Amino acid sequence: MATGGLAPQPTPHAPHPHPRARHRPGRAGVAAADGKTRYELVRDLFVPLVGPLVAVLVPTILLYVIPYGQDRQKTALELCGQFLGEEMRDSRNTGWRHFVTEQRELPPVRRAERLAHFLDYLSRQEVHRTVSPELDAVYQKVNRVLDFFALVNGCLLRGAADSGMVRDFFLFYYLHWRDEIMDPLRKTSRLAGPVPAWWPPLTALDALAKGR
Repeated sequence: MATGGLAPQPTPHAPHPHPRARHRPGRAGVAAADGKTRYELVRDLFVPLVGPLVAVLVPTILLYVIPYGQDRQKTALELCGQFLGEEMRDSRNTGWRHFVTEQRELPPVRRAERLAHFLDYLSRQEVHRTVSPELDAVYQKVNRVLDFFALVNGCLLRGAADSGMVRDFFLFYYLHWRDEIMDPLRKTSRLAGPVPAWWPPLTALDALAKGR
């Protein structure tokens, strides 16, 4: 039915945005959100661990690790000082002269007899009591050097001495005494009493020799 006027026009609607464009945030928003998430992850998970970790590690290093290394070096230096001292030097020279230098001038039978007599001196009281004072002094000096090598070996096994310093100070002497005196004594298999400390292989010193 006519109303005498113009018919009302429909109100135009704004165009609908594309669905993907409507739900996709901008690149700047994603970067900001991702950056905040990573920061919070580090802050919440790792930062709280730093304090307790430092609280444990720093005292451990200061109170145990550094002093332990210094103690091992000090022990190695003390062993070196004793080994290179006048008394031990005299013992080394006397023992080397008796079992190496003079041995080279003896026939094989006499060499074996000298080695066996030293082992009898260590393990049999009747032989120990009949040795002359001069030979007794020689045997005491030889045994002092051999026992000292066993002491150094024990310090290495217990981690009480710095292995690098021991290698520098003792390995030269040890290898000569092992090859020229210890091993020939062990090969006689004549030890009848308690085993001296140096009689079993000195494994820690031998390991240093293999790793040099």
